[in-house]
Amino acid sequence: MKRLSTPVEILNAALEKEHDARDFYEKLAAQSRTDFVRDLLHHLQNEEEKHADLIRKMLSRLEAGHSPS
Repeated sequence: MKRLSTPVEILNAALEKEHDARDFYEKLAAQSRTDFVRDLLHHLQNEEEKHADLIRKMLSRLEAGHSPS
């Protein structure tokens, strides 16, 4: 595994993980035959997308020369 040393590298790695998790939940939801489980998986998928949005905002702030928070 590559060593992450800058805030941008760390945030980009985190963004990739959020996308992986979102895609994972989406795939499981498509395979689920139980409404409750499918709804839960869609909820988790949406949460991962919210996390990705936050990370993208942090990256934008860094690119603009500001603190990520």
